[in-house]
This record gives sequence, structure tokens and C-alpha cells, in this order.
Amino acid sequence: MKKLRITLILFIVFSSLTMKGSACSISLLGNDQKTLIARNMDWPEPTGMVLKNLSGIEKTAMLSPDGSTPYTWTSSYGSITFDLVVETRSYGELSAPGCGLNEAGFYAATLFVDPPKYPGPGSKPFLSCIEVARVLLDTCSNVSEALSKFNEFGITGLVIDDELSCDMHWFLADKEGNCAIVEFPPENSGTISVNYPGKKCMTNDYYGPSYANLARYQGFGGTLPIPSDEHKRTSDVRFVRDVYFSEEVMAKEDISKDDGFFVMGKVAQTEGTKGSDSPTDWTIVYDLKGLNLSWTAVNNELRRDIDLTRLDFSSSEKVTSMDIQSSGSGDVTSNFGEKTEGTSSGCNVGATSSTLALLLVPLVFMGKR
Repeated sequence: MKKLRITLILFIVFSSLTMKGSACSISLLGNDQKTLIARNMDWPEPTGMVLKNLSGIEKTAMLSPDGSTPYTWTSSYGSITFDLVVETRSYGELSAPGCGLNEAGFYAATLFVDPPKYPGPGSKPFLSCIEVARVLLDTCSNVSEALSKFNEFGITGLVIDDELSCDMHWFLADKEGNCAIVEFPPENSGTISVNYPGKKCMTNDYYGPSYANLARYQGFGGTLPIPSDEHKRTSDVRFVRDVYFSEEVMAKEDISKDDGFFVMGKVAQTEGTKGSDSPTDWTIVYDLKGLNLSWTAVNNELRRDIDLTRLDFSSSEKVTSMDIQSSGSGDVTSNFGEKTEGTSSGCNVGATSSTLALLLVPLVFMGKR
């Protein structure tokens, strides 16, 4: 019975085998004044945590296969990430960032995708796909640096308890508006595919099929009408609506976080949405230039805000995590430990090491609603 319960939890959290139950949508909205990222996290359970990740921490890749050399790194930048949390039979509690923003204005997001063909470690140090976003946020200040970072490790998929696999691709952006999609389509035979999309949106299909499908719709070269609110919220339908409504708000002279929430509302899934296995459990809008973010959640639709410019990423003296579904509203920056006179952000060389990249503070597995 216990095995069945854990297996069910793992399926809910990480499964991307044959169903596209774990779904997400993302869009970059930018102009000369602002660079905003809007993201929905869609999955069957609303559990997750907002984490403050410290700078100056030595880390080692987890879950390395026998005989492999784990990738090691030191965090140069602090960040705020929105993490999925799961308890596993073999590894205990695991936390993996769905997305996050670091203090340099660099953003990285992980989205589920049909099984890719990862290159494996080969002669390079090993890094599992669920840790890639954390490494990039810890060590990179922009998209260019992040793309170079992929040369340092060999990515593998992750099979949990010999039953379920995690399959992912990545959306990268920085405060200058640069954007890239990184993935390993099966047809590339383990070779990385890096795309700089003209339409800066992403859901749960590979770059090529997503943009080929978009060309079938009115306004993008085709004849099909834009899918209505009543359409089944498949990945391709969410992608078309994501691009369409993103371009609608980008036509304005000014954009705001309200526009990000508007676009994500157009691709959101709710319990009972036609064809939806995964309701939208939280929505986040990031201001990369302003280094701040706001989010809402299925159990609390009020916005909560964090200002990264006020955080002390060299110290863990204050609380460094909170439930994504927490109550309240408004500015919650002080929950994460603000700077005091004489402190500064950036690398804390004297920090203690950690062999687990995520367990800087105790994590509590959160059960069902």
C-alpha cells in the first residue's frame, strides 16, 4: 500500500511518459524598458515551495549513476526558485526548480517534453536533467553564459525508483531580452538543439513542431482560426494562444505584470477544462530588469511579491522558503532575509559546502490539498 502511495505521488509530480499531464506555458514579453517572463505551472497537485538559494555554496550533482563523475560547482549568484517537492522511496525528499530568477537578472525554466535523447555523460561530469536549471541559475548571468555552460556537463534523464522518468527542455532569458530554447529532440541523436525563437513562447512540444503548427493559423500564414476558450488545452493549442495573446499585449506602448497575468490566463487550465489533466496551480510573472516577481496560486489567487534587490543571498539566518500556496498577499520579501547595512549580494567565499544542491534548509514534503 505504501509503495502504491509513493508511486502515485511520483506519477503525479514527474510523469511525462505517455500522457501530457504535467503541462506548462511560458512567454517573454519585452521592450526597451521592460523584460517580463510569464509562466504557468500546470500539474495535478498544487504542492511546491518558493526557495531562496544562497551564493557561495559548493555543490555536487545528486543521483549520479554508478561509475560516473558528478558535476560540481559553486553558486556565484543567489536566486529565488519555484520548486516542485516530492518524497521518493530511494532518495527521500527531492526538490527541483521549475523556474527561477537570479540576482544578475538571468532566468531559467524547465518544462516537460516528450522523451528526448540526452547525450549522457560520456567523458564529461554527470548532471541529471532536473538539476540543470539550478546549475544555470547558480552560475550564469546571461543567456550566452548559460549556453556555454552546457559544454561542461553531460546530461542524463532521471528514472525514479526504476519506474518513472523525467524528460525536460529549457527556456532561458536575461534582462537584456535575450532568449533561447535548449532541447535534445530524438531525431538529433543526442545533439543539443538551441533555438532563438522569434515568437518567444514555449509549451510542451519541441521547437520545430510548435512553430510549424503555428503557421497553420490566421495571422501566422495559415487559415485556421485562433483556438477559442472552448478548445481542448493541448500543448499546441496553448502554444498558439500563448503567441497570439503575447503579440496582442506587445502591440501596446507599455507592458506590465498585469499583461503577463492576462496572457497566462488565456492559456491556463482549470479543473474541468476540456481535456485538462493538469490544472494551473501557480502563475508567476518576473521583471528581469527590475529584479522582482509576483505570483498567484490555485489556493490563493492574491498576488505575493518578492524584490530580489533587497535580499541578502549570502545569509540563511532568516527563513529561506515558503509554501507556494501560502496565505496572505503583497510584499513578502522580508520573509526571506533582507540586506542590512554593510551586507551585499554576490558570492560568499566562506560559505559552507553542501553535497545536496537543494537541501540548504530543511524541506517538508507537502501532501495533498
